[in-house]
Amino acid sequence: MNVDSPIITSLLDDDLYKMTMGAVVFHNFPNATVTYEFFNRGKTHFPSGFALQLRKQIGYLASLKYTPDEIEYLKGLNRFKANYIEWLKNFQFDPNEVNVTQLDTGELKIFIKGPWYRTIFWEVKLMAIISELYFRMAETEMSKDWADRIVEKSIALQAAGCKWSDFGTRRRRSFEVQNRVVATMKYYTGFLGTSNIFLAKKFGVTPIGTSAHEAVMAMAVFVGYENANNAWLNYWADYYDGELGIALPDTFTTDVFLRNFNGRLTRQWDGLRQDSGNPVTFAEKVIQHYAKHNVPTRDKKLVFSDNLNVEKAITLTNTYKDTFNVILGIGTNFTNDTFSDEQKTAGIKPLNMVIKITSANFGNGWLPTVKLSDDLGKNMGNMTLINSVKSRLNIA
Repeated sequence: MNVDSPIITSLLDDDLYKMTMGAVVFHNFPNATVTYEFFNRGKTHFPSGFALQLRKQIGYLASLKYTPDEIEYLKGLNRFKANYIEWLKNFQFDPNEVNVTQLDTGELKIFIKGPWYRTIFWEVKLMAIISELYFRMAETEMSKDWADRIVEKSIALQAAGCKWSDFGTRRRRSFEVQNRVVATMKYYTGFLGTSNIFLAKKFGVTPIGTSAHEAVMAMAVFVGYENANNAWLNYWADYYDGELGIALPDTFTTDVFLRNFNGRLTRQWDGLRQDSGNPVTFAEKVIQHYAKHNVPTRDKKLVFSDNLNVEKAITLTNTYKDTFNVILGIGTNFTNDTFSDEQKTAGIKPLNMVIKITSANFGNGWLPTVKLSDDLGKNMGNMTLINSVKSRLNIA
């Protein structure tokens, strides 16, 4: 299997949420500097020489620029201010922003540092590269029925009346697999689109994405933990003028978010996305919150995106379709369900990894970031700081 050919061949091969967040950062925080780090949650042992091959892929990335056709596509989305589009025309990755090393044990270390509005683009591309490169170097065969599974999932979701999107760029088996997912699913009723901008353009479907945890994590450094959620909501709403109104509440737990998500905000925002913890517990809390503020839920969107498979997606749709406009974001189960039963039994599975913002400097010195998820396993940061933030926010 060829490990030397470029894995990413277009800057548009990215998730929309990085660009929508990036525009807000570019507009409001041009002087902010941040760091990101790679976290190998699954304790994957990377093959010898992996860091060298990854650095080669980073070099390939640095040669890419948006094509005029891609710039016109981004302009046509009518999401971004003209100065951001103009800046993107000349954007290129700087490999000096990334440090990649590999220990003798196989452990992979990645550290990213630079202006926030630039380094925000490393996460998705690096993760897509790491995943595909790993399976290339491991020479892991794909199950013969991997493409059939995509059809079967599409049929099942359509039959259940689900509304779903592909969120699978970051941990995909390969570009080839995600390409097949979108090429197949576009023909099924209920498929809303894909997070991947390149594939949305290629197949004429809707690119889907809003915001992620890193924004609120950084806002905590800028305005404090108590005000971080609402500060980002305000910056976001100001830039997009009320569009793209799906809020992500679990950066410092959903309970903390809902405390400050007052009646005005509850009415203004289109809905909420669940990305950690128990989805039923989350949904019931949201129902109670809307009831408290006398806000009808029927036209509000409830987006489920945490480790979904088709079975979970159908169950959640059936449970809440009469209460909310239920939308499903499914990632790895679409783009990396490529292993045979024998391989699964042997422990071969998609990589469990993240790249997270770890510190930020808004001009007053460096401060570390933390994340306090609804799922303890997704908490990020120094334990002393985590405990301090829990105390400040009155989190049990």
